[in-house]
Amino acid sequence: MRLSGKGKNLFYLRTSQSRWVSQKTNQKPFYITTPIFYVNAAPHLGHLYSMLLCDVRNRWEKLNNRPSLFTTGTDEHGLKVQAAAEKNGKPPKEFVDSLAETFKDLASLTNINYDRFIRTTDDDHVKAVTEFWNIVKEKGYIYQGQHSGWYSVSDETFYPETQIEERADPKTGEKKVVSIETGTEVLFQKETNYFFKLSLFYNDLLKLLHERKDFIIPRSKQDEMIKELEKNGKLEDLSVSRPSSRLKWGIPVPGDDSQTIYVWFDALVNYLTSAGFPWNGSNSIEFSEQNHWPATHLVGKDIVKFHGIYWPSFLMAAGVEVPKQLVVHGHWLCQGTKMSKSLGNVVDPVLMAKYYGTDPLRFFLCENSVLEGDGDFNEERLFYSRNNVMSKIANLIMRSCGTKFNIARAVESYQNKLINESTLDSFAADKQIKEKYQQLMNDLNNLTEKVGKNIETYQMIRATDELWNVISQANQLFQLSEPWSLDVSNESELRKQDAIIFASIETARLVSILLKPFMPELSNTFLDRMSVDVDHRDTGFAKVGCDVYGSGANRSGDAPMQKLKKRS
Repeated sequence: MRLSGKGKNLFYLRTSQSRWVSQKTNQKPFYITTPIFYVNAAPHLGHLYSMLLCDVRNRWEKLNNRPSLFTTGTDEHGLKVQAAAEKNGKPPKEFVDSLAETFKDLASLTNINYDRFIRTTDDDHVKAVTEFWNIVKEKGYIYQGQHSGWYSVSDETFYPETQIEERADPKTGEKKVVSIETGTEVLFQKETNYFFKLSLFYNDLLKLLHERKDFIIPRSKQDEMIKELEKNGKLEDLSVSRPSSRLKWGIPVPGDDSQTIYVWFDALVNYLTSAGFPWNGSNSIEFSEQNHWPATHLVGKDIVKFHGIYWPSFLMAAGVEVPKQLVVHGHWLCQGTKMSKSLGNVVDPVLMAKYYGTDPLRFFLCENSVLEGDGDFNEERLFYSRNNVMSKIANLIMRSCGTKFNIARAVESYQNKLINESTLDSFAADKQIKEKYQQLMNDLNNLTEKVGKNIETYQMIRATDELWNVISQANQLFQLSEPWSLDVSNESELRKQDAIIFASIETARLVSILLKPFMPELSNTFLDRMSVDVDHRDTGFAKVGCDVYGSGANRSGDAPMQKLKKRS
């Protein structure tokens, strides 16, 4: 951006009312998915975390006025669900109906703004899976054969000999054969199944992983997958059905009611179902440019194999483009320990959201989100995180909205270039003020780009750090300059006060806009308190000097947040 006048860039970046417009408005619509969650138990913090990371990215796209699709949902077929329903004395459909509602309730409570909640029992999904199976089979990638191997009911997958071992139960001493990866018991089974020719896609997968450097993030997860593939040197064909005599609760294999489609083959197709598959209502895999596919899949680290090996192979077999990206996140611990009912340390996200508030919980999870490792939940840290938002962001707004100041006048002074270098030079008592003002203005002008870059790479902790950085600077500047002590009957003093109030409230305005993906309700409460127009709350206005606001904001009361006691 060209600036006129020597040194003017210290104070002015853009004073006109023209909006900053995203350069990506012509992009293909963005599509992001959570894994669909297995309904054999109630939702937990990990489910919320997956939904939240997707929700933040989806809201960011929409904050930039870009079309976006966000889906989540429930995986409702399979042996585990069948067994859980029997244990609860309910028909499977009745059982999954009730549990699906608990996931919807959690999403509603925590303001997860999905575009579709898909269930694998939905009619259009059953049709999509059937169509996808037929396409893959017609192309010669599915065949029938005899299968014998070590099967885990808990994991709903067969394991090769290289991935199992015998272990003694630590409590009973009884020896069992278990999966090395998950520790779950496996039993040897022999049966007739349909198989997918996964072995044919070994070279294609390696090529994909070597050529698409950011296909899986963080990069370490992609490197692990490459290493594992190259170590094994091949892939075994994959059983993609189960005898319906053993697994009744699922989608029948087309043309063969004696077999039920493997739960992972079924579940993975949900991502296509939500994108409108089968496209054009036929076997055609063609789709318009406005279609959202390919998707970005956000998944937990325990299901990378299914999304990074099986799913791309299924898609290549069907002639469908592979996913855009696979984003892998860790799990959540509780004070450094894996959550367990037996330890009594399972965090209830519903309880946390209801007590501390939805937005503080969302923000806490994001500012402690590290893709490369596991998160560590600590309720005391959640309490202090909420306090920080109140004392550093809400309090900056309330101080700037004090009756001794005039936000509307301060904004107008900036717009009319009545705030200049000489204004801050006149703070003779402390020469740091001018330097701090300059640094803050420079950081504010890079803020939207930096926050956006981190959100788009799912580095939520870095995005929130950028916001805290400018908030900290604004609070320091406010305290150092003492604008409340200035005599506004003097023109020079008035301009000095306006300069500080503008810097403070403009920081709060930009931060509040950029907080919308993280704290959608509180951010609007902050903007309401600053009298920012409801139509001026997207990234088009997230630049210094791009809005006129503040009329009536300088009044007592109407604090946007209230103190909260620690939960006993």
